[in-house]
Amino acid sequence: MSRRALPFVLLLAFAAGTLFGADAEPADEPVNPDESSVTPSSPVGTFASRLTELNRTRSRGDYPAALTLARAGAAEAELARDPAAQAAFLFVLGRTYWSVGDLPASIETLQQTLRLAEKLANPDLLSATYNALGLSYTEAREFAAAARHFSEALRVAEAWGDRNRIAYVLNGTANNLLGQRDYPAARSLHLRALALREAIEDRVGAADSITNLGTIDLATGDPSAALDSFRRALSTYQSINQPRRVANGHRRVASALRRLGRLDEAITELHTALDIAETLNSPAVLAGIHRELARAHEARGELRSALQYQRSYAADREAMLNEQSRQRVVELDARYQAERRESEINILRLDQEAKASELSRRRQQNALLGGGLVLVLGLGTIVYFAQRARLRAERSAHLADERARGEAEQAARLKSRLLQIAAHDLKAPLSAVSASALRIEQRPSETSSVIDLARHIRTDAAHMGGLVREFLDSAAIEAGRIQLQRGPLNLLAAARDAVDNYRPLAESKRQRITLVPAADPDTLPQVLADASRLRQILDNLIANALKFTPSEGIVEVGVGASGRFVYAEVRDSGPGLKPDDLARMFQPFQPLSAAPTGDEGSHGLGLFITRELVSMHDGLLEIESQPGQGATFRILLPAVSPAAPADKAA
Repeated sequence: MSRRALPFVLLLAFAAGTLFGADAEPADEPVNPDESSVTPSSPVGTFASRLTELNRTRSRGDYPAALTLARAGAAEAELARDPAAQAAFLFVLGRTYWSVGDLPASIETLQQTLRLAEKLANPDLLSATYNALGLSYTEAREFAAAARHFSEALRVAEAWGDRNRIAYVLNGTANNLLGQRDYPAARSLHLRALALREAIEDRVGAADSITNLGTIDLATGDPSAALDSFRRALSTYQSINQPRRVANGHRRVASALRRLGRLDEAITELHTALDIAETLNSPAVLAGIHRELARAHEARGELRSALQYQRSYAADREAMLNEQSRQRVVELDARYQAERRESEINILRLDQEAKASELSRRRQQNALLGGGLVLVLGLGTIVYFAQRARLRAERSAHLADERARGEAEQAARLKSRLLQIAAHDLKAPLSAVSASALRIEQRPSETSSVIDLARHIRTDAAHMGGLVREFLDSAAIEAGRIQLQRGPLNLLAAARDAVDNYRPLAESKRQRITLVPAADPDTLPQVLADASRLRQILDNLIANALKFTPSEGIVEVGVGASGRFVYAEVRDSGPGLKPDDLARMFQPFQPLSAAPTGDEGSHGLGLFITRELVSMHDGLLEIESQPGQGATFRILLPAVSPAAPADKAA
């Protein structure tokens, strides 16, 4: 989810403080080491030049290329049995995941790096990896976990005596406190880091510390002090040709100017930042500048310009999402290629061992043949029969292996077929049981206990019927047998029907469910969708929200348009999602950490089926959630243009 970087928030409306108004605007993000971060020393040898190329690629902001280079380098270093090089590649890979906002992958990769660093007993790599994990946990808002890792990083760095590393750990620790709004403690640590960086003449690090102190001034209501800090840092970035930092520096200066009411100066700074950012090809940098331009124009009362820049901001965020999806595809392909290469190397190794064994055996035979002609003939006969026996044994083993493989594949097909038959054959008796129970409920002569029992029977039959349908849908999706009959549909009308259908269930759990339509429903475009499958998607999301929302909680269903998409979103007030939930939430039969509030079943098929159906409609499924703050599931379906014909099938 990320969608504030596994913070996990994809913003489709204005950030706090623009157009729709908020009581307080959040402070700008602090600077953590990224492009020029302190990284562990690179190993010498075969991989040194490739690591140099990787760091250069990452420092200029070409993160897709850096991800590809890092994955390939780590895989080849592992095959070459070079753990130092493998750890170096994994470290850069984990930091690059952090840079693109893929925090689960960042944490997983850095934990793998940490295991190698512990085996290597390398204090440089250990402190750097602990610090990088702390940064990732801070970004995920897991502040306690971040504090533990920063503490370990500082302990190792101080024992090692590297002042540069100590300064970077202090910077990360301070930003972890800043994320918790502990401004006095954060300021104290940033001042310590600044003093260390100035003492060792680390100009970039000192400028980062000054920027972070300005961020604290801005958050605590002193924009004048923040402006001075941001301008000092910007001067340093300009003198050492750091274009990404220069663009962000102009944006921060503009933010302080806007808080001071100097709007014309702020907009001038932002256009300077925009000119630089457009050469970087970085949606993340452009998104921050477009968001600040929207705020500045809104403050001047120029709502048309504010809306234009807000739309540019939304497009930047969509570009970041598309890039992350592309990077995921590249990652899966790289993993597949690495596994394939490893398999090929193992086959070659086994073949070489077999050839070496055969060569040794033949040498022994030749030595024995030198003993005499009779002995040669005798040994030749023995070898001949031994070879025939070995070949027969190999053929038998090969045939047995082929038979076993064929039987296993046949058993898997039979299991899948039996599951489909069983699920299909259960539908009719379940319908009959439900109908019989309904007739008993409607008999006036029956006692209340019998009527209650019939009602429970019908409820259980409906639940089992839902499981049967999900089993059939899951099997059909895996076999590629789902066919869509798509046509123009009104998403708002479909959402209204679904809300009305689930209102009795919400009332039975003392919950409130409401529909929040778009500001102007009459202008909402239609979507091209299969009516029954669209209803199934909405039912799954609403049922899931009601399942995890507590008594007296609220479930809101919203419908609106965003760019070329029409969206429906379901917001609940449940326990939210943890980072560990994200890795398994779309896998079949993988329930999440939260428990249903009404003892409902949770077998993990609903979200898997929902994601697949949304994908078949050429749509997107977004999730935004933080632990303890509920969750929002959003589907975005392509809007139908006025001249677009309906699909016959998909």
